[in-house]
Amino acid sequence: MKIRNLAGFIIALAVLVVGFPACNEKKKEITDNKVSFGVITDVHQDLQPDARERLQAFIDSAKVVNPDFIVQLGDLSHGTTTDSILEIWNRYPGKNYHVLGNHDSDNLPKDSIIKKQNMPGRYYSYDIGGMHFIVLDLNYFIQKGEHIDFGLGNNYPIPSDSKNLISPPQMLWLEEDLASTGKPTIVFSHQGIGDTFPDWVSPSNKKIREIFAKANSGGEKKVIACFAGDQHVDTYEEIEGVHYFQINSASYFWIEESAVFSNGHMAEYKDPLFAFVTVDLNNRTIEVKGVNSVFLEPAPSSENYSTPQKLSASVTSRKVNF
Repeated sequence: MKIRNLAGFIIALAVLVVGFPACNEKKKEITDNKVSFGVITDVHQDLQPDARERLQAFIDSAKVVNPDFIVQLGDLSHGTTTDSILEIWNRYPGKNYHVLGNHDSDNLPKDSIIKKQNMPGRYYSYDIGGMHFIVLDLNYFIQKGEHIDFGLGNNYPIPSDSKNLISPPQMLWLEEDLASTGKPTIVFSHQGIGDTFPDWVSPSNKKIREIFAKANSGGEKKVIACFAGDQHVDTYEEIEGVHYFQINSASYFWIEESAVFSNGHMAEYKDPLFAFVTVDLNNRTIEVKGVNSVFLEPAPSSENYSTPQKLSASVTSRKVNF
């Protein structure tokens, strides 16, 4: 499957999603009171046949929209042809950041992925304008009481309640990092840390949210939102004043029960999915502008799968107050 008329799709998408016509690439002026970013997740190079084209559509749209930075929330590839998909990602001329996904290290050690993606570490933080951003790594499992890095597919035999965890040193770092900043903060992770579909989120979610609650207990809310991928669904929830956005996969939803969809078990989305987000610190709003698409035929129905969520081939546009 190929995305047809890619250039036309990108221009139309910029007008539809962002609300203004395509413009020439220009240097971005970052302000303290408004910060914007583009976000994509679960592209799945090595599994999705047109992964490169889908990522290219996001990169080209980001060049049009010109946000302050872009971020991908993990599972960019499965570690086999990582260099091929990174060739597309690295075409973006602006600030860009990576989050480690559970599949990125299927065929490579975690340290190799970090090096290839030029990441400062497994987890890290940075400031853009008047905001603070934190990137978490929830790709650990417990074995004989020790937290072990995902790598070379070593996580697959591990029970689900003993993996997709935060490591103890990272929890300490997270608490210290939040204590050290006075700026409103957004947290990026691959695995979800909200409550939607409890069997799918990180088992560390409540421990992490306890750290958020402590950071937010001083009167001024510090952690305002979290963005995650992994689940290939389009959901949103608010927990104790923190907004949790689950960004849909750029590519497909996997249905284990049946292999009759556009790519076997993969019910693919017609268009690549992603979003552009604007945080307005003056008006205290977070606005997400996503892409609406449809499933390629045959589209899945509730008879095809047993998972509890409503399937979606979109990233919903929404605006929330914090």
